[in-house]
Amino acid sequence: MLRHLRSSPRWLAWLLLGAGVAGLLLPWLLAPIIGDERYHYVAAPTRMDGSLLNVFMWTINDIGPRMAHGRIAPVGVFAQQVGYLLGMQLAFATGIPLALAHGIIKAVLLLSIVASFALLLGVVRRRDGERLDRGLRRRTLLVFTALLVLGVTATSPVRNGWTAYIVLCIGGVALLLVAGAVSAWALRLSTRTGAPGRLGTALVLFVLGATIMLSYEMHWAAVPFAIVLLAFTDTSAWKHRIILIVSISAGWLTAFVWTRLLLANASGVNYSGTRLDLGSPVLRTATLQVLNAIPGSGVRNATRTVGEGLPVPAPFQGAGWLWGLLTALGFALLLARPRTRTTEPTAPDRVTLMVLGAGLIASAGAVALVTSVSAQSHDIVSSFGDTYRGTAWIWACLAGAGATALVGITGGRRTTGLVIVAPVALAAILVGVLVWPTTVSAIQTIRAVDQYALWETAQAQLVSGASEPMAEARRCELAAQARTWAKGAYFGKFLPFHEEAFARQWQRPWCPSDVAGTR
Repeated sequence: MLRHLRSSPRWLAWLLLGAGVAGLLLPWLLAPIIGDERYHYVAAPTRMDGSLLNVFMWTINDIGPRMAHGRIAPVGVFAQQVGYLLGMQLAFATGIPLALAHGIIKAVLLLSIVASFALLLGVVRRRDGERLDRGLRRRTLLVFTALLVLGVTATSPVRNGWTAYIVLCIGGVALLLVAGAVSAWALRLSTRTGAPGRLGTALVLFVLGATIMLSYEMHWAAVPFAIVLLAFTDTSAWKHRIILIVSISAGWLTAFVWTRLLLANASGVNYSGTRLDLGSPVLRTATLQVLNAIPGSGVRNATRTVGEGLPVPAPFQGAGWLWGLLTALGFALLLARPRTRTTEPTAPDRVTLMVLGAGLIASAGAVALVTSVSAQSHDIVSSFGDTYRGTAWIWACLAGAGATALVGITGGRRTTGLVIVAPVALAAILVGVLVWPTTVSAIQTIRAVDQYALWETAQAQLVSGASEPMAEARRCELAAQARTWAKGAYFGKFLPFHEEAFARQWQRPWCPSDVAGTR
């Protein structure tokens, strides 16, 4: 039977793998929009007057108000606002729920991580100057993608880099890998050009370092990853390596000093998310963040917090076991095919894969530390299973390190099935059987909360723009509800943002006076 499976059409393996991955990711893709992003999507068309060309100036004007939160991150803010505007425009153009548009953006960001990792594997050079073996690159990418997907979790949907601030938290991983690829390219180019070329590569890395610093605090962990690649890959002389390491570090440091000086002169900075607390909880919080990025760590929390009237999740509940099985089978078929096998990795291959893995582990540790020095993080990440904004980054780095380790120590026909296929396939089945039901339960629980139900109803009304009397009456009812609970500066923005966006898109008021009566 195994011989028949190995000789099965290649498209069958991809079909099984694709169906399994889609099934495993579906609850995450359809999860509700969380936190501030509920506001930013709705506000984006009005803020940008419906045009991407206006995002740049809006971002510049936003630097001042954002300094009150102790943060200057225009690169990250720009990327976020582009995502919010495109997501809202997609929902308006197609009529799909805003949460689905949000899910499509998640899928695009996840694919960008895979594409960036493929780019990195293709650009990085071994210590003998050659590329990694093509077959090894394909295998490493496949293993990385499988592990990456298995770590996508929504068992704690609210404080989670997989579900909140997705452009920064998921897209940031792509930035990490692209930064590594650009650094590897610059190192390669600096040894093959004259002084003007070396100056150009140094300037590129200086700008890259500054861009990373101005993106988001968590993204700073891309710098140590780039430094590891600059130091231990390719055949370049140490003088070229040092120049580029100094360049990217100087770019980051220059931007850091400039922003700290601006923030030092700012008044009213008071936000727990950026207020430092370097006491004893830092190491404990960082350790928990690494552990809580591992698939399944949030199962206990999701089981304990099931919404009233909802079933308690249990193994094999729902179709998760089927998706896990299909993923495992498709992955095994692809790795077992003769065309997928490669020769035993050479010593330079192993060293380069080891360097990649070490750099990713260093980056994961850096993110865990960076996101554990704020007072807010100590309150949020207080026990096993508590996710935070660095969860996606940490798991992606661990998945990359795992893939390079698995592929680096295998290569022959006999070891492939045992060392690569078995653990990944087993992990896929366990995620489907144990994690998937709790993910579905956690999302059902949060959707049952009155506040989230109200938000998604308002989003549906905004996207549809229905003019029927019943729809108008429903919007007036939502407005009345919002006035009773939307108190304070944060929740008070709910109704104005929806009213402005509705009026701009449909040229009608959210709640017409002839329906609402006296307002």
